[in-house]
Amino acid sequence: MSISHRTVAPETSVKFLFVLFGVAVASFFPFLALFLSDRGLTPGRIGIVIAAMALARIAANPVWGHVADTTLGRRSVLRTGALGATVAAIALFLVEGYVPILIAAVVFAGFSTTTGPNIDAIALTHLGEERMSDYGRIRAWESLSYGVSCFAIGAFLEVSGTEWTMVVYGVGSLAILAWSATVAPDRPTRLEEHGRLGAVGAAFRAAPRFWEFLIAVFLVWTGFNAAWNFYALKIDSEGGGPLLVGIGTALGGLVEVPMMRWTSRIHRSWGLRKVYVLGCGIYALGFLLWGVIEDPTIVSLLTVFEGMGFALLFTTSVVVIGRILPPNLYSTGQSTVSTVGFGVAPIVGAGVGGFIFESFGDVTLYVGASLLALAGGVGAWIALSDPVVAHPQPEVAPVL
Repeated sequence: MSISHRTVAPETSVKFLFVLFGVAVASFFPFLALFLSDRGLTPGRIGIVIAAMALARIAANPVWGHVADTTLGRRSVLRTGALGATVAAIALFLVEGYVPILIAAVVFAGFSTTTGPNIDAIALTHLGEERMSDYGRIRAWESLSYGVSCFAIGAFLEVSGTEWTMVVYGVGSLAILAWSATVAPDRPTRLEEHGRLGAVGAAFRAAPRFWEFLIAVFLVWTGFNAAWNFYALKIDSEGGGPLLVGIGTALGGLVEVPMMRWTSRIHRSWGLRKVYVLGCGIYALGFLLWGVIEDPTIVSLLTVFEGMGFALLFTTSVVVIGRILPPNLYSTGQSTVSTVGFGVAPIVGAGVGGFIFESFGDVTLYVGASLLALAGGVGAWIALSDPVVAHPQPEVAPVL
């Protein structure tokens, strides 16, 4: 009997989607800079490629979000993106030269950006309004998968070479495509009077302060992209390699697991506003330590701060969207945040960061990243003052 949404429990279906996505992210996210460096690109050109990928996400995210919420449905868009990303990942593995690599990377970014926002939207719909704060408990499965996979893939790449990064991603993306058959098809809502910007415009009208939150998202994720995209090069320049990068990112991913499960409790007791600002502060401290410490082993171990900060920021951001937007705009809201955090922010963070890293050194880069994370915390404190996200939520029995 073939796998379908009729043969797998909805809870299991959503959890394993996160597990598979963790493998896919682990295959390239920590190792992208090393992959590009191994293909002969300088730090400056690496920054340009990452910035170009971010531009592709900016262009693709709002379109995919609108189509998922109003036309094709979230499952269909998820499957289309997984297939396209697989093909583009293999192309990126095969091509040679700066320009072909740049083109393949842009296509890859345009398709792969569909995965995260739609899995998050599927998870929020599954949980419903009353149990939305339990998102972290389900999302923790991705962090566990990511942590274990980072170590395993780092060890594999240490032996085989970083050029196999995109092949591993392709396998993981195909697994997501296959497992997505266990998700029940969704019926998108057609907006009758959506205005000029479609579902995106509807989201801003439903949540007028959404703009302010996106400014905070831009600041903190610009700092993150400046720091993270050159973390592997920092370790490599100090004498480390793919295995040490993999160990560090594995630790960061494993730390995310208890932190994400904890968010289900602190969202209710502290409110989303305080949790998001705490995540910004932890990021700021971690980035600063990455800059001032030179020992590659210690730098690798300090990714525990990145894991803690990411767990707080990412889960809180997803639940913020669930609180301020109606269910029929979940994919659009998640895609819009992804556009800013993983589209616009990398252009500045990676593009300018590559120049700073190459011209002024890593200390200057990481101090700047730390200051941006702090600025994001201030912006979030202002933007998330609405009681629905600032105040604690009533206790609800958790989803185990």
